[in-house]
Amino acid sequence: MFSIGSIPWLTGALLAALPAGLIVAAIPNARTTRQSALSYRYRVRWAAISALAIAIAADIGFFWGARSDLIITEIPLAVLHFDFPLSIAVNGLTLLLATLVSFVIVMIAQYSVGYLDGDPHQARFFRLLALTGGFFLIAVVSGNIGLFTLGIIIMGFSLNKLLKFYADRPKAIMAAHKKSLFTRAADMALVAATLLIGQQVGSLEFASIRYFVEHSESIPWALQLAAWLIVMAVILKSAHFPFQGWLIQVMEAPTPVSALMHAGVVYSGAIIALRTSSLLIRVPDALILLGFMGLASVIIASLVMTTQTSIKSMLAWSTTAQLGFMSLELGLGLFPLALLHLTGHSLYKAHAFLSSGSVTDQLRQVPTGGKKIPGMGSWLLATVLGALIAGGGAWLFGENPLQNPTWFALVMIVAIAISQIMIRGFLFSTMPDRVTSLIVAISMGFTYLVLHTLFVWGFTSNLTRSLPVVSVSYLALVALTAIGFLILSWLQGPGRRLLPQNLQMILFTHLYNGLYTDYWVEQISHRFWSERVSVQLPRKNLAVESLQTIAQNQNIPEKSGGI
Repeated sequence: MFSIGSIPWLTGALLAALPAGLIVAAIPNARTTRQSALSYRYRVRWAAISALAIAIAADIGFFWGARSDLIITEIPLAVLHFDFPLSIAVNGLTLLLATLVSFVIVMIAQYSVGYLDGDPHQARFFRLLALTGGFFLIAVVSGNIGLFTLGIIIMGFSLNKLLKFYADRPKAIMAAHKKSLFTRAADMALVAATLLIGQQVGSLEFASIRYFVEHSESIPWALQLAAWLIVMAVILKSAHFPFQGWLIQVMEAPTPVSALMHAGVVYSGAIIALRTSSLLIRVPDALILLGFMGLASVIIASLVMTTQTSIKSMLAWSTTAQLGFMSLELGLGLFPLALLHLTGHSLYKAHAFLSSGSVTDQLRQVPTGGKKIPGMGSWLLATVLGALIAGGGAWLFGENPLQNPTWFALVMIVAIAISQIMIRGFLFSTMPDRVTSLIVAISMGFTYLVLHTLFVWGFTSNLTRSLPVVSVSYLALVALTAIGFLILSWLQGPGRRLLPQNLQMILFTHLYNGLYTDYWVEQISHRFWSERVSVQLPRKNLAVESLQTIAQNQNIPEKSGGI
């Protein structure tokens, strides 16, 4: 009797075919003709749908027992002591990410058909979209750090062209310029980490790295340096403060590009951290640094987000905060929770950007009763109830948060989250509405803990669950996280009423401008690689050509001095 499990390489073969359709769909030249536009958007859309179908088929194959990793070939590298494998990692983490990314690409491709309809360069857009999605999928399904790095590097070039799709927008050019600087720096860090890992381990496979570090009493200096380089790459690719400016300014690109960035590509840093979690956990100082950078980004970006008046800018700062949140979870050793966060936020952010045009219709509806600010009593009550609910949930799952710092951090995160629901619920005027909000908060808290438990159960074989040793710096990170989240919750609640008006205006002004860090980043970036010439020259030439054309058509001197 035939069984899918009798073909162990089936799932790996499906995952290997996943990006092929998108890359093949991008091979023909893109012309500025209507026929080319219709052909490209039809081809890319169906290539994306096919990728999603293949991802679902791979999920089914994995479920029925086809779970062997696939090594297509190994390319010998001269001088080096390791080969470059073309391999596919067949595990739950790969299948979840592949299905998620494929789904997001389908949504973006479908949305782009209507968004760019009539644009003379839409064929070029769809070609770049296919290339970006295809090479990102290569990185997602790769079974080794070398192929992951190669896929991310190639994807960066096509993504850079998407960000500069509207070449007449200086802010879009500047955003792409700064992203290129940070991305190339992160790529160099990944390349260096890849070389160090290959020389030390003798293989680039994620499975081999995990086996090596788990069976080593001490970590060689080469792997420790590799861990620090990976953390540096995660910080740069995740747009942590103060390197977030380019992520905010990609709003100048077409909306589908913003959605692609904020719902997919920007998670490449978190993905490589999850893939190499077994190594990072053995270099706890590097991981804790990532947690501190994430905490700083969460607090600053969350406050800046509340001051923004542009919908897309608000969404962009929200992404910066959520990326910081993921890095904080990684730094705390909550790897399954970070994966859960990545999954949920990717789906939410794709929907948020693709539906951002309808938000203005919702904002036109003025709420009755005015905007209420919770009092100090309501905030304290909600915070205490949130801690009791989250702590009680942890006890039901057999964990003691007071004895396990990792679970204490998890309970604290859940407590602050559900307390925000209760704070808003307390503002309702009727008791049934308040009780309903309390029930919703309890349900959300337990749902979060259940999902976390399911992700721990489903992905523990691919991830490291928690830190083996709790150090002073780890406890400091947990304490600062608790204090920072409480302050953030207070500032967004009763703090708006209790802080002096003059201080609020000062904070608003500085936060609205992102604490001015991006200005200094732009100035420093120009010292390394100036983009001013490439931005201004085409615009200057276009202006000269326009004046010459007008002069010729109207038979007037080009330097008439009448303007």
